[in-house]
Amino acid sequence: MLVLAGCGPADSGASQQRGGFDYYLDLTETPMTAPDHEFRTMDGEPWSFTGVAEDRLTLLYFGYTSCPDVCPTTMADITDAMGRIGPDAERIDVVMVSTDPARDTAEQMRSWLTGFDPDFEGVTGPIDEVVQAAQAYGIPVEAPRESEGNYLVTHGERVAVLRPGGDAVGFFDPGTSGEQMSAVLPDLLTEQI
Repeated sequence: MLVLAGCGPADSGASQQRGGFDYYLDLTETPMTAPDHEFRTMDGEPWSFTGVAEDRLTLLYFGYTSCPDVCPTTMADITDAMGRIGPDAERIDVVMVSTDPARDTAEQMRSWLTGFDPDFEGVTGPIDEVVQAAQAYGIPVEAPRESEGNYLVTHGERVAVLRPGGDAVGFFDPGTSGEQMSAVLPDLLTEQI
């Protein structure tokens, strides 16, 4: 289902429970392999899924800065989670890959992400490669398109948890609150780092 000028379909499927948390899909036993794509940060530096920090977890989100609802809510929830886990937040990177690279300039992404946390990283790449990378993690993303004068951007809403090397060890379901994320992240840090 497409939403005009908004975000696309929620990810479907039941989550494996992790310690009773039905909003977190645990893939620790069968992680999803990181795609090989290389994109660019807001500063023009190369960035790759396989090159995420070796001493940290990465929360990865595919979204766009003009999103009217889901993207800002998700980033606000991540910001809240980081605040709740205290010093552990220093061991987690937050990266948003643009699903609208034609409109998400480096300046636009920097301004938008700084509104949540100046340490959050924005990444862009060719949309066909963004779609392929998202699909490698099982996240549905489609290239933006125009329909009857409306600009449509469709993307999944899950937040992926990447361990060093970029493999996804889990996903937070759409609508997971910062409080809920903060209940899972410290254990993930202990297990994965």
